[in-house]
Amino acid sequence: MERLKANLLALFVAAHLLAITLQALPAPGGGMSRSTWKDPTVQAEFDAWRVRLNGWGWEGTTAELEERLWDFARDFMDRRDQVLTPFRPYYLHAGTTQAWRMFVAPHRFPARLELEVKEGDDWRLVYKERDAEATWRARWLDHDRVRSLIFRFSWRPYRKQYELFVRRLAKEAALDFPEATSFRARFYKYQTLTPEAARAGEAPSGRYVESITVSLRSTP
Repeated sequence: MERLKANLLALFVAAHLLAITLQALPAPGGGMSRSTWKDPTVQAEFDAWRVRLNGWGWEGTTAELEERLWDFARDFMDRRDQVLTPFRPYYLHAGTTQAWRMFVAPHRFPARLELEVKEGDDWRLVYKERDAEATWRARWLDHDRVRSLIFRFSWRPYRKQYELFVRRLAKEAALDFPEATSFRARFYKYQTLTPEAARAGEAPSGRYVESITVSLRSTP
């Protein structure tokens, strides 16, 4: 009986190790979106790898490399899902799900959240990420958990969640700024400076993206 228990325990441990090892196989997960792949940061990575591969003898363009990687990633994810499907109930009940991905490259084109209210004819900045002056709701917005959400909202696949987030903030703004008529959220997307430019004191330049405006007069 004791030998049977030992064998069953060993079998369970082996199955557990197999399950978590398979789930740990690298995968782009939520990155399987063509709109995400068109982001400048991702495109820069494709171009950097194209240069490396060209130096190793592969002849091809950045666009060709992207297409090949997309086809490979799509096939890989299909097969990965098939392999993991039998283990999903175990992941759920054992609490061993893992959706967080490791960082694969520096984010060369980050996006900084800015929130504004319109008072009269003018827009007033009330919050800017990591700004010492515009600090409305900063204690909450700068929390690590919330910052991880905000990071995702600058990517097109999270547009729906971003819109819900902005509408929730608009309700708070309607209370805190009773004279305001509109609330606007947008991201300032810019390219990070080179070490030389940073030492020279240059300011990064970019453009505003993912702008959402909510009327506070109709906000319940």
